[in-house]
Amino acid sequence: MKSTFPLCFSALLLVLAASELSAQSARQLTRRIVPQPNKPPPTGEVPASKPAPAPPAAVPATTNAAVPAPPPPADAEKAKQENVRKTIEFQKKRAAEGSPSAQYELGLRYLRGDGVEQDETAGMKLLEQSAQQDYTLAKRKLEELQVKKKK
Repeated sequence: MKSTFPLCFSALLLVLAASELSAQSARQLTRRIVPQPNKPPPTGEVPASKPAPAPPAAVPATTNAAVPAPPPPADAEKAKQENVRKTIEFQKKRAAEGSPSAQYELGLRYLRGDGVEQDETAGMKLLEQSAQQDYTLAKRKLEELQVKKKK
């Protein structure tokens, strides 16, 4: 009789512990096994069990003399014109290599006179070259221009 009481008491403890474990979710069980990463809590509160992390030490600013900062543009209009000039130069190079998109874009520039002297003949020629390579936008633009000429 004396040995049955401790045995029953330990069995009761096991049953209670098992029921407590089964009531927990898988995430709670995993947190018991795997410690949480050192992330600050999302609410901004620091948990009582962990001390607050020390603020990062100030990093001294270093200036790299090897790479100077680009000078600010003297004139926004000049910078824009330079950008357009470089774009046109690039488009001319790509159009000469046979790029249908570059031929199309450059053709539109010639038709509008955007960054280049307006030249309908050169613009149409470039659009036709692009359309011959099955560039859909060029085909549509040529059709649109033909409709306008008929009117």
